[in-house]
Amino acid sequence: MGALKRGKRSGWWIAGVKDPETIAEHSWRTAVVGSVLAMMEGADAAKVALLCTFHDTQETRVGDIPWIGRRYIDVARNEDVTADQVADAHPAVAAGIKAIVDEYENSDSLAEWQRTCLR
Repeated sequence: MGALKRGKRSGWWIAGVKDPETIAEHSWRTAVVGSVLAMMEGADAAKVALLCTFHDTQETRVGDIPWIGRRYIDVARNEDVTADQVADAHPAVAAGIKAIVDEYENSDSLAEWQRTCLR
């Protein structure tokens, strides 16, 4: 997770932003905004914060590939990257993180709404 504070969001460079936010800054803001929106919509704000916190953790392995760039390359599924990241973690931690990433990536809840709004 510490590596996310060193990685810049590369899509902003494409848009001409000279000093883009880090992935960690983006994840923090996403968690706060997602929580507030969840409160407004009657969703579980803590769960949304957790979904938002873990939604870009795979970028510690593959970098921040802008959404448009993913159309032109084959990349590992985020669920597969997460499985590799937590392979040596405590089983309860690994299961919990994989479940939250799977829910986010597969739109199994209101996460789809947050995913669409917060990308």
